[in-house]
Amino acid sequence: MTRTKYRRGLGVLISVLSAMMVLVSSAAAANAPGEKEDPYQALLRQQIQKINLTEEQADKFRARFRDYVEDRNGATRRVSRSGGDLGVRVRRDLKRTARKAVNSISSVLTAEQLEHYEELLKIANEQYMFNAGLL
Repeated sequence: MTRTKYRRGLGVLISVLSAMMVLVSSAAAANAPGEKEDPYQALLRQQIQKINLTEEQADKFRARFRDYVEDRNGATRRVSRSGGDLGVRVRRDLKRTARKAVNSISSVLTAEQLEHYEELLKIANEQYMFNAGLL
């Protein structure tokens, strides 16, 4: 790999990681000073690195992941309007949201990247359930 390609790839990775950490770290920002970091943050970072995006994929990935997070964050509100066991219903809604996100990005990522993306969504959903007190 040439030095230019390596730098460009590293720049894309840093850009994507920065954008993803802003999206998934809202819970960490709410922690009081001195509290431990959200236990899911390290797992999310590792999974994002495993996806290993190219420059062409970075912008589309960022936009679609942002859409997923916005949709995911509305899960409790959507489900709480109709009653029932909130934990079960939110988990079901999160799975539906993750399937929708995977389908929307399947044309952008390779099969191997898609596997890592699915794992990223599982971890992100667990983080959401944990932070909402539903685990």
